[in-house]
Amino acid sequence: MRISTKIIILSCLSFLLIKDVPLLASVPLIRARRNQVRCNPALGRVMNKGDKRFEPGSLVCQGEQLEVLNGGQIKFLCLSSGDILNLSSGAIPPDKCAITDTSASTCNPSNIHVCLIRKGGNRQDDEPTIIYPYTSSLMKTRPDIAWRPVPGATSYKVRVKGSEFEWETIVDKTKITYPPEEKELAFDQAFNISVIAYRKDYPPTADSFVVNLFSKQEIKRVLDAVEQINSLSLPQDEAALDIDAVYASRGFLDESLEILTKVATAGSKNPTIYRVLGERYFEAGLPDEAKRQYLIASELAKNSNNSFELKKVESGLKIIDFYNQLPTKRKGAQ
Repeated sequence: MRISTKIIILSCLSFLLIKDVPLLASVPLIRARRNQVRCNPALGRVMNKGDKRFEPGSLVCQGEQLEVLNGGQIKFLCLSSGDILNLSSGAIPPDKCAITDTSASTCNPSNIHVCLIRKGGNRQDDEPTIIYPYTSSLMKTRPDIAWRPVPGATSYKVRVKGSEFEWETIVDKTKITYPPEEKELAFDQAFNISVIAYRKDYPPTADSFVVNLFSKQEIKRVLDAVEQINSLSLPQDEAALDIDAVYASRGFLDESLEILTKVATAGSKNPTIYRVLGERYFEAGLPDEAKRQYLIASELAKNSNNSFELKKVESGLKIIDFYNQLPTKRKGAQ
């Protein structure tokens, strides 16, 4: 009788274990951090509930299958395009989200024509080179304006001109906020920003920069994506890197640098934050600042034994060394 009882109990336990195996195997994955996935870079991130395999906020690798419940759709952040896609079951189609190959657009000995002229040239420049906005792609209707100082300059004239308006002001500093009394930039239009430096006994020197304010619809689309990322309650550095992907895909370097700098200033020890900061500063034509960020990333990568980030940082530093050997804005051909 006792033997029969034991057999029954063991059989029940076996049944429960076997029954629970598929349930355990189907528990959705939670991979919020980039170091939790074997692929690098990750393809994108699941943004909402409804997938059998992935919890909201989980990163997905190229080739992995989505399994959408009840024939619905999943919102998926594509990190290469910065777009949020509506996808059904199956692998993410490469025509909708593919890992971008940036080798053809990277400044290196084989692609000198894509290397931006560094902002400021050498320290003896007599031109007030505009350094902010960092990029010609704008989201803000009233951007700050900043430029490199000119030795001996007594004043600067700042002028903003569009197709429908023009204003100018004279200052003795090297940065201004957009005057509240002046008309703001219009959406989906181009504008010319000029800074003129005045020095005693020398003719004025100037620099100009054409900027484009994106359409209101595109800016709203970007801000909606940022809001959805923030709603996931991701770790701060992960949210910043996702938001950077949205901004950088449109060329919004001002916003990318702002969000990444905020996380770095808060004390992040993630080498990826500083490496991406370096990349953005380099894209803005500021290699000295880019190098500073790369060096911080290098130390953090070494301390955490992050060989992947260390390799990317070393590649970035080599590109900067090559870039710094190119002719500067003022030196011309060498």
